Amino acid sequence: MRIKYLFPFLLVGLVAIGAWIGFSRYTTKQELQSAYSSIPSIMLNSTDAGSVNLKTKSDATPSVLIYFNSSCPICQSEAELIQRNFRDDLETQFLWVSSESVEEIKEFSALYKLDSLSSHHFYSDTLYSLANAFKLTGVPATFIYDVEGNLVDYALGAISISDLKVSIQKAHDRSR
Repeated sequence: MRIKYLFPFLLVGLVAIGAWIGFSRYTTKQELQSAYSSIPSIMLNSTDAGSVNLKTKSDATPSVLIYFNSSCPICQSEAELIQRNFRDDLETQFLWVSSESVEEIKEFSALYKLDSLSSHHFYSDTLYSLANAFKLTGVPATFIYDVEGNLVDYALGAISISDLKVSIQKAHDRSR
């Protein structure tokens, strides 16, 4: 007789747990999107020398903010693809941020021939300011912003070049 009541009780329990997990994931995603909504006002060390406020550096043009690490194979592959596909794009600003030293970042940018491109800027964030502001736990992370600094799209982990092109086009379309 007791077994007859056990199944509905377990079913209601499983549905409640599933609903709680779904709601928890939804609210976490909403919190992250809120954190990513605009480029944070944080000070970073530029590879060109000196400190820069990341938010003011991103003004006046659509921006792609890339959090990377030079030893990350995915980051290396993306750097190569970005260099190949966006080297002539002067209307989009690429802001590369790493928690590594300025010297390591310079080696990375030179290796992928990104240091000679005027639309690519590299920053060192040894204090993990960006990672903390965005609650990042891994690399790469790519954020695309329109000319006003509003989030257009983002990818945590690898992003395909075709998806990046679509997101950059959206950022430019919003600017017109």
